This record gives sequence, structure tokens and C-alpha cells, in this order.
Amino acid sequence: MEEYSFSLPKELIALDPTPQRDHCKLMVVDRKTGRFYHCQFADLPQFLSKEDLLVLNNSKVLPAFFKSMDEKTTFLFVEALTPYQWKVMASPSKHVKSDSIVWLKKSQKDGYCELEAKIVSKLSDGYYILEFDKEPNLESLGLPPLPPYIRKLRRKNNRPEIDQQDMEYYQTVFAQRPGSIAAPTAGLHFSKGLLSKFKTAFITLHIGPGTFRPLTPKQLKTAKLEPEYFIIDANLKKMYKEGQRIVAIGTTVVRVLETIKNLEPQEGWTDLFIFPPFQFQRTGALITNFHLPKSSLFLLTCAFAGTDLLKAAYEEAIKKGYRFYSYGDAMLIL
Repeated sequence: MEEYSFSLPKELIALDPTPQRDHCKLMVVDRKTGRFYHCQFADLPQFLSKEDLLVLNNSKVLPAFFKSMDEKTTFLFVEALTPYQWKVMASPSKHVKSDSIVWLKKSQKDGYCELEAKIVSKLSDGYYILEFDKEPNLESLGLPPLPPYIRKLRRKNNRPEIDQQDMEYYQTVFAQRPGSIAAPTAGLHFSKGLLSKFKTAFITLHIGPGTFRPLTPKQLKTAKLEPEYFIIDANLKKMYKEGQRIVAIGTTVVRVLETIKNLEPQEGWTDLFIFPPFQFQRTGALITNFHLPKSSLFLLTCAFAGTDLLKAAYEEAIKKGYRFYSYGDAMLIL
């Protein structure tokens, strides 16, 4: 894994989105020539053909983040097990005990009030089951599940961990199906105007902890990630023409495209872990963000671009002051 490590200056970690979605930087990496191009995301039509098909993930991010009233513990709601029970991740877990009652901060327009829940049981890998007296409506109760590093660095800068702009910007303009607990970040750069310039098709992959949790020795051994649910409707097959180049908008789209056997409408689970070497069957080009070292996302991108070329691109990006991670700039790999 050390081959997939790199050092990143903290000041290059993006804590806020670009004020205009498509005005972030775009680094273009040409696999054939090994050349890099530096431009703005709005310049994307200069590098893609009108015949290309852009495939995007239309999963909608749930407002799945809560804090306890004493602010000692945060809870990320991962999966609804029943209308009254949720599988959650708690951090830090030392304050969480089975059969105890926790009081969560419930987001409201005029501040916060309390939401009572019982910790029914502890599961493996840091998961817990929370039970409520009535079905909790996350849409009206929770906050956007921003990555912990953003919240931590904002806190160090004496800023609110989550603010009003996150409500809008930590969601793509084409989000439709609620179910993700992290944004498909490559899609965050598209404005509606820019999106209208391309042929597009949509798939759904509900992003779970498997996308962003650190890799474990077991995952490296089994070459599998935590399963995530996907849906493909008739739109994809209808829009695709034989021989057409597919431009995957984000690593989540790549994983779905490389999992399915055909483009027929279907749904299921993918635990595909893509790392070098990997033979891509459908992905012709990739738009993605700049990822954490040693992450499954970085390994997938190395597999697509070639490890040496991608590491050289990251070195160039650091020199040029590109912004990294979820709210950062974008890369197009041709």
C-alpha cells in the first residue's frame, strides 16, 4: 500500500465548495500522450465529443448526520433496518453503551431540540442499532454528512462544522433517489447549464461506508468492499449506442459499469474493489476528484490512468495548488 501513498499540504484540503459549481479547476490527463492540461471545469466540452455518453450517479445524499446533545458523540445514519430502527456509526464509541438512551440534536430552522433514541445493540465494525418511538424523518431532522476531516478542520478554524451552504452544495443538481451517506463528489461540479451540453444517462449507487472507510487487511486480501446497492433503469440502454465512449462521472459509476454484465434494467449489490491491474470493460473516460492516499478511490483511479502517470499528475496538481478531496477540484482522465 505504500506505493499508493503521497504527502499533501493541509492548505490544499478544500473546506468549502467553489462558489460556482463549474468554476473549479479541471486537470486533464491524457493516457495516450502522458500530457496534462490545466483549465476550468466549464471548459469540459473542449475535451469531450458530442457523441460521448456521460453516465452520472443520481443518488441523493441523506441528511444523515447527528450529534448527541452533549456534543461528545456523532452519529451517522447508515441504513434503515425497520421504520423505527437504524444502523448507525458512532464516533467516538466510548460514550455509547447498549441499552442506554441517547439524546440527539434535532435540526430545526430556529436551532436544535432533542430527539430520543435507545441503543438496542452493538454490531461489529463500529456499528450500532438505534431505536425510536416513532419513525424518524431524516429529511427534516438531520444535517448533511460532511466528511469528518472537513468538520475537524473547520472546527480548528473556529468555524461552524456545517453551515447553510452545505445544505445546497453537498448535493448534485441532478440528485433524485435518496439513499447515500456521502456525495458522489465528481458530480458536484456540474451546473444544470453545463450538463445540458452533453448526452447523459443516469444510474444509481447509494454510497455507504464502504466507499470512504479506510481499507482493511481483510479487504485487501478478499479484494471486496462493503456492498453498496445500485439501480439501473431503461434510460442507460436507451441512451447508449454501440461503440460509443462512456464517460463515467465518478468512481461510483465506474464500479457499477464494471460490475454489470449488460446494460439491461437491473438492480443489485456491488462489492467490486478495483485496483491495479484491472481490465476495464465499459469505462472509456473518467471524471473524478483528487482522492485520499491509500483509499479504494485512489487505487481505482490508479488502475484506470496507470499508477505512475496518476502519481505524476498528483505531483503536478500539488505544485499547481489544486484543491483536494470532496469539495476540491476535478480531474478528467482520457
